[in-house]
Amino acid sequence: MYKAILLFHILAGTVALGSGLLAIFAAKGRKNHNRSGRTYELSMYAVALSALLLSSLKFNPSLLAIGVFALYLTYTGKRALFYFRLRETYTPGLQDKLPSLAGLLTGLLMIGFPIAQILISGKLFVPVLAVFGLVLLGSSAGDLISFRKPDLFRPGNKAWLLKHIGMMGGAYISTVTGFLVNNVQIGQQWLIWIGPTLIGTVLIARSTMQWRQKLQLTPPKPGFAKEKATVV
Repeated sequence: MYKAILLFHILAGTVALGSGLLAIFAAKGRKNHNRSGRTYELSMYAVALSALLLSSLKFNPSLLAIGVFALYLTYTGKRALFYFRLRETYTPGLQDKLPSLAGLLTGLLMIGFPIAQILISGKLFVPVLAVFGLVLLGSSAGDLISFRKPDLFRPGNKAWLLKHIGMMGGAYISTVTGFLVNNVQIGQQWLIWIGPTLIGTVLIARSTMQWRQKLQLTPPKPGFAKEKATVV
């Protein structure tokens, strides 16, 4: 069973890498982007869920973290697109808050686990898992804060499109990281873990700035974004 799930995980990851790349370079909002984006979304769910199954059969904290991370980013990225397309005021429910609560708890565990390992073993190492935990913790906490701001969930908030780009891009980074970690071995393995995040974050920030200009949005303010420009 483990080998069968692993094979499925690898195949789903391959599809996610390919379809995600197509979605990145396809014209946003067009048929090719929508189709490749949908394939990417489904394949990412398959990657995340199979990672959770694999880590439950053979405990692997890194694989477990990547699975939860990818699942959270993919879901919230797709959900952001739903908020972007609102036609009437929306009140966030359990389907919105539960993933963020799960992300918050997982982020805390991802931070605590490597720190506990260092304290118990007495050996100092780069706590890569804690780095991703901090990212997940900050993102999920930010989402929970956003749910307390009704103005963000009114029609015409184009800032959600930027959220969609950031979350889906983050999910793609997690897939690239998983691929490299399992196929590239170097002396300082932590560089393989952190490298895609550093490069990907710069690229996402650049894309976000470009789309902010296209959408004619003002620079972000504390508490995510309060832009309420009319959708054109």
